Amino acid sequence: MSPQTDDLDRLRAALAERYRLERELGQGGMATVYLAHDLKHDRKVAIKVLRPELAAVIGAERFLREIKTIANLQHPHILGLIDSGQVQGTAYYVMPFVEGESLRDRLTREKQLPVADAVRLAGEVAGALDYAHRHGVIHRDIKPENVLLHDGRALVADFGIALAVSSAGGTRMTETGMSLGTPHYMSPEQAMGERDLDARSDVYALGIMTYEMLTGEPPFTGPTAQAIIAKVMTSTAEPVTTLRATTPPAVAAAVHQAIQRLPADRFPTAAAFASALNGAATVTTGPAPGARVAPRGRPGMPWTAALAIGAVIGAAAFVVGRMSARHATGPSTYDAALPDSAPMSFGVTLSNVSYGEPLRNLTVSSDGAFAVYTARQGDSTELWYRSLRTDESRLLPGTRGANAPRISPDGTRIAFLRGDRVMLFTLASGETRLLLDGKSTDALNWMSNTQLAASTDDGNTFNWIDPAGGTPRTRTMSRCVMGRYVPELHQLICSYNRSAILLDPDSGASGTIRAARPDGTPGELVAGTAFNIVDRDYLVYLTANGTLLAARYDPARQLASRPVTMLSGVRREAIGEGQFDIAANGTLLYAVGVDATIGRLVRLHQGGTPEPLPMESGDFQRYALSRDRRWVAVSVQAAGSNELRIYDLQNGQHFTWASGGMIRHPVWNADGQQLMYAIRDSTRWTILRGAPSHGDRPDTLLSGVYDPFSLDPTDWYDEHLALAQSWGGSIVTRFDPAATRPAFDTVLTGARFSTLSPNRKLILYQTLEGNRVMVTSFPVAGRQWQLASEGVEPLWLSGSEVLYRLGISWYLVRINPETGEPLGPPAFWGRDPRFSDTSGWSNRPSYDGGIIYVQGPGESGTTYLRVIPNWVPRMKAAVDSARSGDN
Repeated sequence: MSPQTDDLDRLRAALAERYRLERELGQGGMATVYLAHDLKHDRKVAIKVLRPELAAVIGAERFLREIKTIANLQHPHILGLIDSGQVQGTAYYVMPFVEGESLRDRLTREKQLPVADAVRLAGEVAGALDYAHRHGVIHRDIKPENVLLHDGRALVADFGIALAVSSAGGTRMTETGMSLGTPHYMSPEQAMGERDLDARSDVYALGIMTYEMLTGEPPFTGPTAQAIIAKVMTSTAEPVTTLRATTPPAVAAAVHQAIQRLPADRFPTAAAFASALNGAATVTTGPAPGARVAPRGRPGMPWTAALAIGAVIGAAAFVVGRMSARHATGPSTYDAALPDSAPMSFGVTLSNVSYGEPLRNLTVSSDGAFAVYTARQGDSTELWYRSLRTDESRLLPGTRGANAPRISPDGTRIAFLRGDRVMLFTLASGETRLLLDGKSTDALNWMSNTQLAASTDDGNTFNWIDPAGGTPRTRTMSRCVMGRYVPELHQLICSYNRSAILLDPDSGASGTIRAARPDGTPGELVAGTAFNIVDRDYLVYLTANGTLLAARYDPARQLASRPVTMLSGVRREAIGEGQFDIAANGTLLYAVGVDATIGRLVRLHQGGTPEPLPMESGDFQRYALSRDRRWVAVSVQAAGSNELRIYDLQNGQHFTWASGGMIRHPVWNADGQQLMYAIRDSTRWTILRGAPSHGDRPDTLLSGVYDPFSLDPTDWYDEHLALAQSWGGSIVTRFDPAATRPAFDTVLTGARFSTLSPNRKLILYQTLEGNRVMVTSFPVAGRQWQLASEGVEPLWLSGSEVLYRLGISWYLVRINPETGEPLGPPAFWGRDPRFSDTSGWSNRPSYDGGIIYVQGPGESGTTYLRVIPNWVPRMKAAVDSARSGDN
């Protein structure tokens, strides 16, 4: 038996209780990598074991202490850390095993990548780096070997491992003879041994890697590490366009700036590099003339010079560059620092908020002179004023508990929400007063200086409010989620299930925006969130990973042209709301942050910690676990449409069973063999069913049902009994899925999230008005028992236990399983600060005494806002240029 085999056998024995080691995958400068099977979660993992001589120098315990910071990084383009520990005098850490190849493998095979692929992969890596940098982690070893390709998407591996080794080992690292970093990709400051590296060091390495993706090799090569470093310190890289003439000038210029020898001459952030790569940012070797540079998060210092106008196609760079001088004065982009004591709050994440979509918590004045944002203050919130022309920041008194501020067109007042109340703050007097009480409001918009619109979720009511006083004028119409008022069209544009819904507030008429096919006919629904129509003819919206798109819009035909990517890194909330606002003068204001729509499914039991299910993260909109706990059906937002994916939790494999514009509420039958779901085309709904585990394609159960909002299956107890709800009227009905033409019988009105008890004698639901948790008899509704005066998304934990959610906490009520009568008051069950409030049901039973839900990335706010003056003219130029290129 060889020494290597003997070592592997000892390692297998030491880890046998948790992992079954299968084989060695490879060796690196710091660790040996093994393929293993995670026995607890029944999945493949990669285990990296530190080289014993390295562990002997730095200390295994110290390394494991340092690695804890890395374990908290959660991002769609970061390969996360699952576990770590000590074994045989050294340390190990565990990561998901990724089926696929590394970027190095692809470069070895193809040598040069298509420009579009190189830019996209660099942008994905930049997104991961920007997220980590904002969390205080520098990678220090970006190279093609550390970028894995999973379904073509980049996953950055070994995040911060070099930092952990360096921090744990200190100066003793020199005793190992190992270097932290790879010579071809090490920044000059890292090569010179500087320990206090910042984001610009990773930007350099990413620039070098992008150079290699485009040209086929790094700019500096040599026979030894010393020779390479000598060239890094003394030579100038050959221009990318010299080696590959087809490289767009904007891309080449961005790469050139990223690999500048002096850190001050590079991009300040990875996000700025990603934006410039795609052509819209002004590439320079220093701050823009006249820009005042200040550290983020420091009050009293107004902004940081930045270079992230966004990522538009290369052709737009020429157009933007030729704009008139009046658009070029002042910094093109800057960051307005917020007080450390008053960071902006993302969405609604407070533990005492029971319902309501994650909200847009910033607003900019019409002239772009100032912003108002929601600041987190302990367990509550307050509104803060932030000038965008000076360094002034101040609290707006009397606004405790505020969310969703909206500045009036004349800039004198701020409307905002406080729970179910619409409030008004006057800047001149500092007075706060009530405008509307008792309505759960989804959207708040100024239609003019004398009219405020509140689209509510309470009875689907639209309210016109006169800020001067008087009784609001109301009408019943479809609920408008994330609505924004378009004054030129006198319409509301709402975001629902990743599509754009148009509502006429006077008539209540609705429509949808579709993509124009090349022949000009209507195509698929435009997929995105946080839709806005600018100057009547331009559609702006967010898509995956917080990317802001813009397209030409035809209001008469409600068609959008092919979109142009403008910028990335905009904070997108769990259901898709975007933390950005556009001023009438063309200024864009936004909060940089992770995409909170990308979450992971976790299982939680009372008193335990969330346990991730063996599946990748995604933009999960609906999901359901089969009662045998083997299958998870997930409606996922993919590129351009929804996909209904089926995951096998026994082996971690999955397949796409269906796709379409809107897929909602997958529901398993009792034996977990058949699945039912709803899909929408415009305002018509179809309910389908099938047996995905048998490979059957879904067949139509019911088609052509009209509902301007949605029709959702909510429960499927057996072959002959199912429930559905109409969100347009919140009517719960039962029907027989086995019937040739199922007839719907109304069970309840004004109800949501209805489910049957295990004995089918009770029905549990949430009221539309007031969000009360109720239970009554089934099939004929009898006495209604109130289980909670406020709560959402109730579910059966068992036949005698009901669980419901209040903010990020869950509460348990025990009841009589025959009558529904509560046997005591609600009791606290558990909470998760990272709970992600996705659209629809956010938590479902796991059928083993726990629940499953989406856990978000955990980023709750920011200490700066990004400002792009004159963004609208640049957006229009980019869109029109791309459109003319298509013709």
